[in-house]
Amino acid sequence: RALLRDFLWSLLFALPVVLLVSAGGGLFLARRAFRPVEKIVRSAEQITLHNLSGRLPVPHTGDELERLSLALNQMITRLDGAFQNNRRFLADASHELRTPLTVLRGELEAVMQQADGEPELQDRIGSVLEEVERLAKIVEGLFALSRLDAGEAQAEWKPFDLARLVATTADQMNLLAEDKGVTIICESSGEVNVQGDKGRMKQVIVNLLDNAIKYTPSGGRVKIRTSACEKTASLEIADTGVGIPATALPRVFERFFRVDKARSRAEGGAGIGLSIVKSIAAAHGGQVEVASEEGRGTQFRMQIPLMETSDENKGKPYAG
Repeated sequence: RALLRDFLWSLLFALPVVLLVSAGGGLFLARRAFRPVEKIVRSAEQITLHNLSGRLPVPHTGDELERLSLALNQMITRLDGAFQNNRRFLADASHELRTPLTVLRGELEAVMQQADGEPELQDRIGSVLEEVERLAKIVEGLFALSRLDAGEAQAEWKPFDLARLVATTADQMNLLAEDKGVTIICESSGEVNVQGDKGRMKQVIVNLLDNAIKYTPSGGRVKIRTSACEKTASLEIADTGVGIPATALPRVFERFFRVDKARSRAEGGAGIGLSIVKSIAAAHGGQVEVASEEGRGTQFRMQIPLMETSDENKGKPYAG
């Protein structure tokens, strides 16, 4: 009985120690075994459409994990080749179409001048010219998208004040808004210094303002606001227009997507303006969001990284 009692006490004291050592050893072995998996996961999260040249680390373990890494790298290589071919085709096709469209437009304008005094013929030529202009805009948009997808936007990055750019662009488009009977309100709490392609960023402002003015009825208003918060620069454009249906909101940034008859080809929309806006925002390391309600208006909000500025310039209002 004394021997059994001593053995029982030994088990009671030894069992927790054995369990603790087993749990610790199992955790150590599990972490060591899954360490290559964590590296693969981190590498996979960093691979994007603009970074398909990256590859996953291959652990030389000789097991299924190594085979899986090799298979995934081969798949990424095939995807990279397919995207590169698609980009080259899009860039080459849009580039080659620009010259014949320019020639066609010039020839049609010359024919219209020669058809002076024939209203019916001039109307037909004018209709064809409108379609050529629309097609030229689509080609220019596709060419811009191909450049953005290829990462060429970063080649012309310079520091600039987003608030000043918004103010000057809104002033330039104010005449278009007055013709439509729409009021543009521009607000900024101070300088919003960012770094990027100033021309592309102006294209974002023009596209969003043009949409807001186009789909806002007479007597409405468009409010554009720039602000800086911590390390983020924000651009907000809100209108009191017709709005976008909730079912169409997830697809508004898709290429060639049209919401309804209010955004028809007759009004000159090509369906790629918002796609260009999203691509430019992504090229600047940011994102663009949309919120809308039918009959009450639409709000677009773009956020991009804010450039570091000295303390003496922070909070200084922009007088423009």
